[in-house]
Amino acid sequence: MPKLSNEEIKAILNAEINGALGYLGGQLSEQRKKSIEYYLGEKLGTEIDGRSQVVSTDVADTIETILPNLLRIFTASDRTVICEPVKAEDVPLAEQATSYINYIFNKDNPGFTILYNWFKDALLEKNGIVKVYWDESETYEHETYKDLNEDSYQSIINEDDVEVLEHYEEEEEEQVKQVEMLEQMALQQGQELNLPRPKLHNIKIRRKCSEGKIKIENVPPEEFLIQRNAKTIQDANFVAHRTTKTRTELIQMGYDAEIIASLPHSQEIIFNSEKLTRYSDIDEYPFASSPDASTDAIDVFECYVRLDYDGDGLAELRKITVIGDTADNILDNVEVDTIPFCSLTPIPMPHRFYGRSVSELVQDIQLIKSTVLRQLLDNMYLTNNNRIAIMDGMVNLDDLLTARPGGVVRTKQPPSQVMLPMQNQTISQQAFPLLEYLDTVRETRTGVTRYAQGLDADSLNKTATGINTLMTQTQMRMELIARIFAETGVKELFEKIFELTVKYQEQERLVQLNNVFVPVRPTEWKDKYNINIVVGLGSGSKEQQLVILNSILERQIQAFNLQGGKEFPMVTLKNIYNTLSKMVENAGLKNTENYFVNPDVGMQYVQPPQPPALTPIEKIEFTRIDSENKRKQADLELQFKELQMKNSQMQLDFQSKMKELELKYNTQIDAAKLKAEVDLTKTKLNNASKNLMAAQKATQEFGQHF
Repeated sequence: MPKLSNEEIKAILNAEINGALGYLGGQLSEQRKKSIEYYLGEKLGTEIDGRSQVVSTDVADTIETILPNLLRIFTASDRTVICEPVKAEDVPLAEQATSYINYIFNKDNPGFTILYNWFKDALLEKNGIVKVYWDESETYEHETYKDLNEDSYQSIINEDDVEVLEHYEEEEEEQVKQVEMLEQMALQQGQELNLPRPKLHNIKIRRKCSEGKIKIENVPPEEFLIQRNAKTIQDANFVAHRTTKTRTELIQMGYDAEIIASLPHSQEIIFNSEKLTRYSDIDEYPFASSPDASTDAIDVFECYVRLDYDGDGLAELRKITVIGDTADNILDNVEVDTIPFCSLTPIPMPHRFYGRSVSELVQDIQLIKSTVLRQLLDNMYLTNNNRIAIMDGMVNLDDLLTARPGGVVRTKQPPSQVMLPMQNQTISQQAFPLLEYLDTVRETRTGVTRYAQGLDADSLNKTATGINTLMTQTQMRMELIARIFAETGVKELFEKIFELTVKYQEQERLVQLNNVFVPVRPTEWKDKYNINIVVGLGSGSKEQQLVILNSILERQIQAFNLQGGKEFPMVTLKNIYNTLSKMVENAGLKNTENYFVNPDVGMQYVQPPQPPALTPIEKIEFTRIDSENKRKQADLELQFKELQMKNSQMQLDFQSKMKELELKYNTQIDAAKLKAEVDLTKTKLNNASKNLMAAQKATQEFGQHF
């Protein structure tokens, strides 16, 4: 098969874009728009002029109650995920990989903000989308330097990626005066000097920064397009990010400046109904064209499509960036390994990509409660300002229609004969039970009870067991959503961070992990670890979990003491550290290393202090002392050997003489004199041995010190 031409690629992308879910309205777009309107408390479309138009805020109340619990689960610790080693020898690097990918998420990127926007999009608009990729776009920094000498000036302008924008010189007054004094002194002696005038440099430079890093950003749901029958992002044949970028941003991303300058200004994206709805409570027309061409918004479609580009009969995944909804201009076309998007939804629907949002569960409740509240308020208005039947021509209508305290109504007959108030029946007895019932329905659907919101004033009068049961049911619903988020979107996000780190970070990076600066080399991690999500889930509330953990810690300490303060067979220091780490997390504190040291890490990354460099004189002195110590050590070793030999000989002589005397006199003799000589030799031998050991230790310490 022939290779696809640019025109064929444009036709394919045009068809995929127009056929994708979420493009130019549709049912999905209308549902998300409706969710935003309900969350913002916009008018419901059933309002009547002159009547109550109050709107209940059940959608916002429910989402804002769920969100804090979810964020606390994922942000209670600095470690959202851990890397599990495949082999025993991979444990030290697994700790490093765990700390580093969490460092990328929380330090290199705004981790909390990403999670907040991601979860809120999912709870409100079916699916939340994030994009994670390796960013090599160039940025520029402007710097100004004043009063630089020649060496400093040359050092700065000779750096790579530095462009001098402004430069002017001025003479340094004090040094110029010194030069002039030298020239005058030379003239007085009959000599003529022409010395150069010292100058200072004032410059303004632009520094280009192109260091690559992992970037994570939230994608608005209306900017994400996917194939209609797709079940997951990675299995889809077409996924695209529809957005607008300025001409400057596109040029900084590395695209040709001439092509970018010729592109048309965006016309379609500013009429997106979802985006307009998001800004509806701030400004009716939030988008305005820029007067500067460099900041014009340009429609960009970053498409990830599977197609047979090279004609081999097999579809490859390619990233193709095009401009305009008809794919008029192709900016790039490269083959890629994965699609850089991650999605999560609180209520997944099997066998399809889009799930259901919490907003959808509450919208009809908000509509009904708003209707009941409006009628209740209208009834109260009519009760306080009830209608009056009058006899025509007998009452001054202007006085009657002007309602004010102490106002006078003029009548031609006694008021009781010409005016009759028309009493309205109050509906509060029926309305309040109905509102209570609707709240119960909402709690059943979402799991968000008034106890979780702290709204029930009578909860203290209810039994502790009943309240605990209700709270447990609420936590189970929260934990289910948290587990779904953890095992789908969050896990996939960190897998992509890990993959991008190993694939693109080729240079060593020095970062502070666990309060120690560590050189990180991600190329060493490849094919050595599995990613596992760890979130703060468990039975009961945080306080209940702390009680359980305290009980576990007591049992662990008892078992450790029974083992004689040694590790195994039941409890290790790592087990105790894990319990303490969980207690720190449940207490709402971060960075366990501030309170306890991981036994696996210990002093692994603590480097001993390096001795200062020796001066030439110190080196000569060191050599002299070292040689003298070695000479003394050699002399002591020689003396020690001589004493050993002498002692051995004396032992032999002593034994020989004892045998001779025993044979000669056939009796035991007093060998005190000989024994005293042997003991004296042993004492000398011991002293020599101690002197030798002291000399060896002094030589070793001297060498280690330097």
